[in-house]
Amino acid sequence: MLTDKDLYSLCKIAESAAIAAGEHIQSQFNQHYQKEKKAGGHSLAAKVVTEVDYKAQEIILQHLNDSIEQYDLGLLTEEAADDSSRLEKDYFWCIDPMDGTLAFTEGRTGYAVSIALVSKSGDPLIGLVYLPDLKDIYTSIKGQGIRLNNEVFKRKSLNSDVIQLYMDLSLQSEPYFNLLKNDFQNWSDEKEKKLEFHLGFGAVRNAIGVLHSASACYFKFPKKQIGGGSIWDYAATRLFFEELGLIVTDSFGKTLHLNDPESTYLNQKGVLFATDGPLFDLIISLGIEIDLISKSS
Repeated sequence: MLTDKDLYSLCKIAESAAIAAGEHIQSQFNQHYQKEKKAGGHSLAAKVVTEVDYKAQEIILQHLNDSIEQYDLGLLTEEAADDSSRLEKDYFWCIDPMDGTLAFTEGRTGYAVSIALVSKSGDPLIGLVYLPDLKDIYTSIKGQGIRLNNEVFKRKSLNSDVIQLYMDLSLQSEPYFNLLKNDFQNWSDEKEKKLEFHLGFGAVRNAIGVLHSASACYFKFPKKQIGGGSIWDYAATRLFFEELGLIVTDSFGKTLHLNDPESTYLNQKGVLFATDGPLFDLIISLGIEIDLISKSS
């Protein structure tokens, strides 16, 4: 069992790892580097990988390897094979060395470094997100809130007259996208609120965007194809939302489990981040509607 002192020490180690990896990532922005395609997932965002991703992972592991040995931790990281240690150890490091690689390769914002410590039961105890282009570091230990750049993070009073919808680029290619868009527009019109769409960020930056919005959501509905994001895409931000009392579940409204023995992918369950109950209820109902349509077609 990890003590509070252990968790604090591990969080500081991971913070150094995230910043070091992020600094390397930013040093390569708009530079020449090797790009590849990898197996898994169906969208371009899920397939693109660069030598910058691999180097960022290497930097992170250089910082974390001693802690893995000292505390007998498992490891799950995006750019390496799942060795199943996450299912054997009491806790495991869960790493996305660069989420939003597609945005990075296209020379725009939307990428991040994400590191979490997750229990075998699938619950995050430590979460860190570093935004290389903004030099912002978010850190959290379960039960201790969130810090942004070493200051206590509190959600500010924001414009609640605008509903912010954060979404993956791949959502536009789904057959139900126009239906979804119209339903959201009708709902926002009824509420007499403006609707704004945000496209092109990685999953981590999407969740961070919701975190900073008065009324916002980010979600992915279940699908048959492998994909839908993986454990490392949501581990840190799940803890952030829980610490702030915001909504984070799978797309059925159940606990977003982060250690499925069958797969690291979450396409069977989907994800849902939201700032308030009405938005949560809307997305749940839309998910049911879309599921019924897909089954009847």
